[in-house]
Parts: sequence; structure tokens; C-alpha cells
Amino acid sequence: MERTVLRLLVAVAAFSLAWVFLPASGVCRARAIIVRPHPHLPEAAEWALPRHLRTKGYLPCGALNRAVQYLRTHRSEFPNRRFLTIIDYTEPSTSKRLFLIDLDRGTVTRLLVSHGKNSGKLYATRFSNRPDSFESPRGFFLTGPEYYGPHGPSMVLYGLQKGVNDNSFARKIVMHGAYYVSRGAIRLNRRLHGMARLGLSEGCPAIPMREAQVVISKIKDGSLLYVYAGR
Repeated sequence: MERTVLRLLVAVAAFSLAWVFLPASGVCRARAIIVRPHPHLPEAAEWALPRHLRTKGYLPCGALNRAVQYLRTHRSEFPNRRFLTIIDYTEPSTSKRLFLIDLDRGTVTRLLVSHGKNSGKLYATRFSNRPDSFESPRGFFLTGPEYYGPHGPSMVLYGLQKGVNDNSFARKIVMHGAYYVSRGAIRLNRRLHGMARLGLSEGCPAIPMREAQVVISKIKDGSLLYVYAGR
């Protein structure tokens, strides 16, 4: 009897795990994902976001899987393992395409985020590691220290992939606040240019000015930021 119950529990657990990671149209329902809290990322394949996760919308499933795998494999390189940030540049700039995941509390905060002016207008379709390209870099980043610069609260970013984003520090690609990242800026661009979109940066992932200080204070000093471009 005990063996039968045990087998049934194992079968239910396996079915639940498979359902959790089943993508729906390329996205993962946030409430359907599991992830254990930091600070010790286990080797177990079932490591994912907590079941009680709440968010208005979805997490990009492919991006989340890649970010979790990278964080698991390179966890010793990230002293700040409480937060995981994903920018999904397959979404238009009018969408809240930055996902700030608190792995302790199992919550997700979504924010607007800009892309480089030579990466595209509404969508970011071109990415670069070249200096003076004014295109956004993609890939995995280590967050650095916070500082106060020309754009107010800002944070250094270190590209971790050779040939993909390792010139980011030299290019001064940083996260910073910007007034052109807001719903008001979207409406203004629609009126002035006939296209509802955010303002454009020189390659930096700029976020709303009023939220920059809080966001940067959480993810600075050694967390993983993944800029997902669909490949």
C-alpha cells in the first residue's frame, strides 16, 4: 500500500513539473512557474520560480529558462543572487518588457525599458557590441556598482560574453533613469512622430526615472541581467 501511494505521489510530481515548464505561445504564466529561494541554487533540474508568484502578465519562457540555467551554472560569479532581471527585446517598447524577479519573495515587477536609437524604433531588431554603434547589446550581464551620473541614479553593467557584449563597459552601456521612458513619452512620440513608442537611448537600457533609484538599489553589485533578443 505504501509503495503504491509513493508511486502515485512521484507520478503526480512528475506531471506537475512537466506542466510547469510547458510554454504557452512562447511565454510562461508567472503563476505556473516554480523557483526556490536563493541563496543556494541547487543543482536539481526542478529549480524554478515559486508557485505563489504573482504578476500581471507573463514571463518570457525561453528567456527565463536560459537565465535560470546561466545563473545555476555560474552562480559563484553572482554575489547578489536574490534578484534576476530579464529584458525581453522581442516585445515593443510600449510593453513593460523588463522583468525584475525577486527570488526571495517570489514576485515579479514589470517596467518599461528603452533600447538604442540604432536598434530600431518601436522594436529592437539590431544589436551590437561595437563602440559608437548606438545599438543595444544583448546577452548576459553582471550588474556593477551604483553611481550618480548625468542621468541621475545609474548602474554599471559588465558584459559576460566575448564578442557579444564584452565591450559594454568600454562603451559606457549602463542602466539609468530617463524621462523619455514613460507613458507620457509614448503619447508624445505618437503625437510628434506618428508612432507610439518610448524615447531612444544610445544603447543603454534606460528605465523610468521615478523608479530608477529603487530598482538599481536592488539589483546592483553582482546580480544577473539577461537581455533577451530572441536568439
